[in-house]
Amino acid sequence: MMNPTRLVTPLGIFLIILCVSGCNFSDKPPQATLTITDQLGRQVTVPKHPRHIAALHHFGGKIVYALNQQNLLVERGIYGREAMARNKIDPAFAALPNLIQGHGFNVEGLVSLNPEIIFSYASMNTSEMKQFENAGIPVVAVKGESFEESFDAIRLMATILRCEAQGDAYITACKNLLKMVEKRLTGQVTAPIKVMFAGPKGMYSVATGNMLQTRILELSGAVNVAKELSGFWVDVSPEQIANWNPDVIFLGSYFNADDREKIYTNPQFATINAIKKRAIHPFPSNVGWWDYPAPHCVIGVVWSAKTLYPDLFVDIDMTELANEFYKNFSGFSFEALGGQLAP
Repeated sequence: MMNPTRLVTPLGIFLIILCVSGCNFSDKPPQATLTITDQLGRQVTVPKHPRHIAALHHFGGKIVYALNQQNLLVERGIYGREAMARNKIDPAFAALPNLIQGHGFNVEGLVSLNPEIIFSYASMNTSEMKQFENAGIPVVAVKGESFEESFDAIRLMATILRCEAQGDAYITACKNLLKMVEKRLTGQVTAPIKVMFAGPKGMYSVATGNMLQTRILELSGAVNVAKELSGFWVDVSPEQIANWNPDVIFLGSYFNADDREKIYTNPQFATINAIKKRAIHPFPSNVGWWDYPAPHCVIGVVWSAKTLYPDLFVDIDMTELANEFYKNFSGFSFEALGGQLAP
């Protein structure tokens, strides 16, 4: 019988090395790894120099774009209205697969794209995480139900993607906007305005004290009337809303601005101060949510404060501010994406 080792010629050895190395002759060995602690407190080992990544929630996707690392994405990472807007003007984005819609995604399709890291939101079901981990893809959980968590997520992702300077610039820009609002409100707000934050299921679905929306209101000189509730988007009765008697009602990004008239004419709300004063305001961006977890919702804090205390922010043009922020941290200005503010 022929000795099998004699079948391996010098050329054969070279070809084997090629296959094992993945044809990567860079000075960055693909085997090098980094162990991090994600925002669920899990130890996760990831490639030290990732070349292909995926983001299963717009929170992680927005951070990837803000860090200018979208060239690593194997899937779009952004969905909804902003995805539709970007698809029209960004050929690189349009060319990427579209496998994620809201909280649903195609597991098999994503695995077939061979991402080396998947960024998920911390609320993702652990059984879904396991599907990717069982396929050999590490899952890093991030979250942003507070600005502190959002900034931690930026630092974590910037470390993994090796772009710490861009992460620092993003955090600094966010903090500067928050500081500007704080400075203008300090000494000017004697009592926070009572606000109810409704959506996405409708007027009877409210943001609770556990949610980022409560912090947005606090930072803009308001108090969430539902702050004592816990959970996410809790259903309440018309009687409860009347008992809270909010002075202002904010409608989340899922609402259409035209929904206001239906609310104003609903007899169940006739006694509420916000209805009497016609003080219902939809979060205004038609592309990219300003009231959902993602660091860019600092723009939502500015808009909220300007809406509640217009005399203190008369010089702030929200479209100009959004244009600059989007240009710096998404690659295109707000208006270039077709952005408009609801009246």
